[in-house]
Amino acid sequence: MNLGSAGLLGLTFSSPGEFVFRFPPETPLVGGLGLRWYGLLMAIAVLLGLLLTKALAEARHLEKEPGEASERVEILALWLVVSGFLGARLYYVLTHWSEFQDNPLLAFAIWRGGIIIHGGILAGALALYLYCRATGINGWKYADVIMPGLILGQAIGRWGNFFNSEAYGAPIPPDSSWPLRVYIPPQAREPDYSQFEFFHPIFFYESLLNLLLFALLMGMFWRFPKLKDGTWVWTYVVGYSLIRIPYEILRVSAVAYLPGTSIKAAYVASAVGLVLGIGMLVYMYRLRFDPDLEQLTAWLAQQAGLEQETAAELVQRAWAIQQKHRRADLLDRVTLAMPHFPSALAPHLSLGQRELLMRQLFCRLEGRDPAGEGLPQPS
Repeated sequence: MNLGSAGLLGLTFSSPGEFVFRFPPETPLVGGLGLRWYGLLMAIAVLLGLLLTKALAEARHLEKEPGEASERVEILALWLVVSGFLGARLYYVLTHWSEFQDNPLLAFAIWRGGIIIHGGILAGALALYLYCRATGINGWKYADVIMPGLILGQAIGRWGNFFNSEAYGAPIPPDSSWPLRVYIPPQAREPDYSQFEFFHPIFFYESLLNLLLFALLMGMFWRFPKLKDGTWVWTYVVGYSLIRIPYEILRVSAVAYLPGTSIKAAYVASAVGLVLGIGMLVYMYRLRFDPDLEQLTAWLAQQAGLEQETAAELVQRAWAIQQKHRRADLLDRVTLAMPHFPSALAPHLSLGQRELLMRQLFCRLEGRDPAGEGLPQPS
């Protein structure tokens, strides 16, 4: 990578090429190929993201036994990396269909480039949902710890555009005093801008902004560890949507449009992300009641004479039933929960007392006062 001066405190980027090294053309089977910077950066991004996510999952104690959360993340990583890569490629093919309509098999020629992060995010989210649905784990908790590693990986991977001399910004006139610029070789310039040599290094802008979002998410983890599940997910969605809008405004190369239109696909994705992310954060913190499960655990342990761990497991099971059967009648939810509260757990309580406790617990999970529902205190 060549970095030159561009005026006072200025910086000019000039790519050394897309390959770290190449095999000689006469090399059997791999002639003319080699290790590309983009591939190397993606591998580094995945590795660092995986290590960070494992550390955060263990720090948040997402599983009971030490090491279990880390193992779960490793399994999830396989799902997410494969699905994310396929989704990113599919999104590119759909938004650049004119390049593939005459020969759809070119969609499999991934070595020729062409992936878009929005497709990877959507496919990864779907894979995470299916995995969590199949295994019964709390998807929001795992999604939250994935977000810092994801945006860190994006900050690293964005430099692949630099090495490929692609996805650059608007041209910078020779007499401009703007301090940051990237040199684009003639063969990589868009025809409408062939007379310009220097362009806005939007890969650099986004990489820096991604690092700022990464710092924000990490700061939230350590400073406010008890925020509601999903907070980091929607903060990421809002933050990255805000980052992507100015990026697309400046971008003049490798632009993805909605099929049959002149509308940039990233504009639509960012607009949807902003509306959805802000809406979900408002809903979570203004409109939705989220019970304090730790407080309810202490209450149930005291009322039923249970160990904290046993009470915590009962509360978690009741909360899972509450979320899955929110519209069901209170007595129906109690019926679903009672098999998890057998007499063996509290032999000193009668069946009626245990049912009453579960009815009170579900009322509290909904934010309602059991006394206001006509439920007496257990004797």
